[in-house]
Amino acid sequence: MLYYSPSNESRPWLIYYVSRPLIGTYDPAKILPAAVPGTDTSVVGQTTPVKKYGNGDSIGTPPKQEIKTFGELLANYPMIARQMHPGLERLFKEFGKELGKPLPPPPSRSPSASGSESAHKLSRAESWTDESSSIRSWSSRSRGRLPFNSEEYFEDDEDLMRRSLETAVTAAIDLFRLVDKQQLSLLGATTDLTGPLVERLIERYVAEQVHEPLLFPRLCSFRQPEDTELDSRIRQMESIDVSQVGISVEGGREGKRELTRRLGRAVEEFRKINDARCPHDMLNTLLETVKVISFPGSYDQIGGLASEKGTPSVTINADVLVSLLLVVVIRSQIRHLQARLLYMQHFIYIDDVDNGEMGYALSTFEAVLMYLVTDSAGLRRASVRNRRLWQATKAGRIPDMKSILEPNEDHESIDDTTPPEPERKSVLFQTDESDELDDLPLGHSYTSHTNGDSYLDEAAVDAPPLSHVFPFQTWDDLSVIQESHPHRPIKKVSMDVRSLSESSAVSFISRTATLGSMASGIEGDNSIETLTKTQDPAGHSIPMMAVEARQPEALKYLLTLEEYYPLEEIIQDTNADGTTLLNAAVQLAHIEIVKILLDFLFAKTDTSVVASYLTKSDVHGRTVAHYLFSTPSLLGRLGSIIPWRQRDKHGQTPLFALCRSYDHPEYKSMVQAALTAAQRTQGVNKPLQLDDHVDTKGNTLLHIVGDPEITRRILQDSDCDPNATNDKRFTPLMMASKYGRVDQVRILFLDPRVDVHVKEARGLTAVELAKDDEVRNRIDDLILLSHPPSACGDPSGRVTTVVRSYFVEDATVRFILKSGAPFPPTESVTSSRPGSTTYTVTTCRRNFSDFENLAKWLAVEHPASYMPSLSDFRNPFQIHSKPSRSVLHDLQERLDRFLKTLLAHPTFSTHEMLWEFFLVPELQPEMVADRSYSKAAVLTETIADEYAPVSLEGMRDTEQFITHAQDMVRGVHVNTRSLIRRGYALQNGTSDLADAVMICSSILATLRAPTNALPVSHIEAFARYATYLSTSRSDSSPLLQYLAALSSIDNTTAAILISLSRPLALMSSLSSTNRHISRSRSSLLSSSLPRKFNLNLPGFEESRQKSVRDLEQKIRDGEAESTRLAKEVSWNKDVVVGELAGWTSWREKVGREAIRTFVKDTLVREKERGKRLERCLRSVRDMNA
Repeated sequence: MLYYSPSNESRPWLIYYVSRPLIGTYDPAKILPAAVPGTDTSVVGQTTPVKKYGNGDSIGTPPKQEIKTFGELLANYPMIARQMHPGLERLFKEFGKELGKPLPPPPSRSPSASGSESAHKLSRAESWTDESSSIRSWSSRSRGRLPFNSEEYFEDDEDLMRRSLETAVTAAIDLFRLVDKQQLSLLGATTDLTGPLVERLIERYVAEQVHEPLLFPRLCSFRQPEDTELDSRIRQMESIDVSQVGISVEGGREGKRELTRRLGRAVEEFRKINDARCPHDMLNTLLETVKVISFPGSYDQIGGLASEKGTPSVTINADVLVSLLLVVVIRSQIRHLQARLLYMQHFIYIDDVDNGEMGYALSTFEAVLMYLVTDSAGLRRASVRNRRLWQATKAGRIPDMKSILEPNEDHESIDDTTPPEPERKSVLFQTDESDELDDLPLGHSYTSHTNGDSYLDEAAVDAPPLSHVFPFQTWDDLSVIQESHPHRPIKKVSMDVRSLSESSAVSFISRTATLGSMASGIEGDNSIETLTKTQDPAGHSIPMMAVEARQPEALKYLLTLEEYYPLEEIIQDTNADGTTLLNAAVQLAHIEIVKILLDFLFAKTDTSVVASYLTKSDVHGRTVAHYLFSTPSLLGRLGSIIPWRQRDKHGQTPLFALCRSYDHPEYKSMVQAALTAAQRTQGVNKPLQLDDHVDTKGNTLLHIVGDPEITRRILQDSDCDPNATNDKRFTPLMMASKYGRVDQVRILFLDPRVDVHVKEARGLTAVELAKDDEVRNRIDDLILLSHPPSACGDPSGRVTTVVRSYFVEDATVRFILKSGAPFPPTESVTSSRPGSTTYTVTTCRRNFSDFENLAKWLAVEHPASYMPSLSDFRNPFQIHSKPSRSVLHDLQERLDRFLKTLLAHPTFSTHEMLWEFFLVPELQPEMVADRSYSKAAVLTETIADEYAPVSLEGMRDTEQFITHAQDMVRGVHVNTRSLIRRGYALQNGTSDLADAVMICSSILATLRAPTNALPVSHIEAFARYATYLSTSRSDSSPLLQYLAALSSIDNTTAAILISLSRPLALMSSLSSTNRHISRSRSSLLSSSLPRKFNLNLPGFEESRQKSVRDLEQKIRDGEAESTRLAKEVSWNKDVVVGELAGWTSWREKVGREAIRTFVKDTLVREKERGKRLERCLRSVRDMNA
């Protein structure tokens, strides 16, 4: 920026604001919040703790590396990688060689296993228990030898893969132990890793290396028959509703919508299991899924974000968790579920997957898969029935809908056409703890006990693996189970869930008196009332399906079923995104469905309820009104009850959304109708408040509107700020310029409130932000025509201006000069656009040296005329890496005023060189210089031929006049300088006051919670007040423009003083020349007198005669010079007198025009500032209302 000091210095200071330090880091001063009496000072005055690194060390200690994977460890410590690389390469090679054999045939899965097979299973369970007691069992027995190719007996392929992976992990850990102790010490000193953490990293690393090429594909192939059958069952249940899995949802529609969002988030999380690279990733995904399901808060916020303040729609206990995870598994459609369960259970060795959080999640997942295999016929029947109703609704088949929903119809016969599939009573999981459960009939092994004592007595006895998931169940023949599992460890699950069975609001016990099987509570509800309330995974209800499928007849039929779809149900009906029926119909632009819904609403209730219904918003915060661009015909019917000021999550109001519908075929009429409706809702004869329609990025309607007529209406009929800036400090004019909206730029230019010279964050103006050169040229034309005619009294009305300046790559600047003259319009133009004026515009590009040459050659041709100075200018390239745009704009402003001064000059206004300067695109400096010298010679001859020498009386009169004129002009010069200094002092004082208020605003912003000393509305209002109080430092500031005009007058005044001193200098030279002539004549006279002594020395006479001739020549030259000076004084006097008179009238006109412009612009700016303060005050009142 440029700073003008209130002193005699005419040259401004160039100040650079350093945004970031060149060396070091920037540490801003902390502002401690004020401690208001009566508040907790310990909370208010608390200081931020000293910044520490993650390991707790202070800043003086270098931070430790954060290692998350074993691959990162090897990459960051190349010496460790170098020592381990041969062993790891051999390890994976042996592992792949062993598992690369073809798969054996899968073992028999018949439930009637032979005794020898049971013995084998029992021995395998014993050996597995022994082997799993320590992962390092191999290291003590077979150190240095990889047992992959040993002749030890492996019972099946799964057992081979488990033991091989465990051996590989153990061998990799042993390899790490053999690393150089010095490297291990370095690792411990520079990281936070410990022994157990490194073991887990190694286990995960080995599992990732063999997951995709070896282990998981073989495991999936081994379990393919069971997984294929399970996938088929899951696909048959994809249309199940969450209310049909035995869950009691609290909170009605809102609670079910929250549960749908929760399940949607869980499904997204569970689908990440497909991207898992090892069993640990799968288990982590399962844990995250369980956490999402059992989150104690709610997912009812915008975008499905979790909120701990909300209340969940269901009480999460072990029973509900199984049902919710069942829905997640069905909707996610993940394949190879049984292989994944086996993978997670038996291929993780270091972590305890049988207990704690992991054991709880795996057991719940196992319970879900066991239910899907053994007891899911009810859900499949319910899913088939749901699908039939959904498809009939989407297809608009009214008879099929009636056959299902009408109670008098025999709709049960439709369901009976599909016979139920026989359930398999065997669990197809080959685990060490549940294989023998295949022999137990599931229907006879579970009974219900509601007595708490019996539950406590029997809880201590060993139960099957899933007993902790159903703690209220008991078991008939525990001895059989104990005999078949003599070595099964008891699982103790301790996961922090929100509720267990003893605190559940609803449990399986309260829903049914006897449970025939473990999951008899998870049976599909086939009642018609439940069927009419079903929703698909997206949360679409039956009426919503009719709307989405564009089936008006189906919707009409559903609205007639008031028993199932009363008015309250229709009003509360939303999908998972919060979209109402009317909102969906409007988005689909289906006029018939919209009319059906509105007729239904207006027939069943009054306008206030409909207005309240229109305020319902979706997850994006958008109401029906935000989508009215799809059906603009509704503006006439709903315009008076639309919530025009309701904002979505981006801060956009319905009017804002309509103004952004640029491609709409009825854009202009739609936005005009919306503006009228929005203005009427504010009250009678009140202008539209544009402050109510600003988005979160600070954009107003003027920023985004796309039609010039609408822009003109907003500027004329609304309470708006035409210079409002968004977050990027873009004004509406900048936005129109950037996106090439030339017509809008023209409309904004016509408004006197618009500041053309406002700069955005990078210091660019609206012209510099133009979309392309064509738009930039059109804006330059508008800037040209916004100026008054250049020459005073010019009958042509020509306008000439330096419209723009820019930097060039060769470290110079260019100035764009435009000159336009009115052109007589043709008859066609006069008839089509009466009152318009056509201009012929010429454009030239000049650099600063061209202006200097112009002043130089004009001074050569007319040495007596005054010429404004071009010497006291700053160079914008004082810092080459950061050229100053402030200096560039100041240079452009001063050169423009210099050019306007020449165009109003008594002598130069009609000079051909000046006109060529802004009319001829390319100048030839050498030709111009030769022509100027030739004209100067002609002027000298003209003075000698046409002007009479000044007399002594004339010299006295001229000297007296010039001296008086100098005194008068010098007084004007001194007073003008004093006025300029006072003006800059006023500008600096106003700017300092605004800066002080801005700093005060930043400090007042700290008076927020926890002190609550000031309301938030007052803090925000004061911040806006500080912004409005700041004065503009741009070129359009009225005071700065006035001071620039005074500086131009002062520069011209200084040039007048220089031109007035020229006649006095000429007269002084004339007097000196005359004195020299008198002395020469006296010498000549004395040399011609006879000598007293006549000496006839040789050569004396010749010397005397030569001296006489020299004196005579000097006298003749002096007389010629005296005559020339006398004539030049006469010519100079006439020029100075004429130009002084012209300058006096010019200064008066320019001064009056500058004062008039200053007062007019100041009035416009202050009036606009007053309106801003009124808006600020109104916002405070609205917040406190």
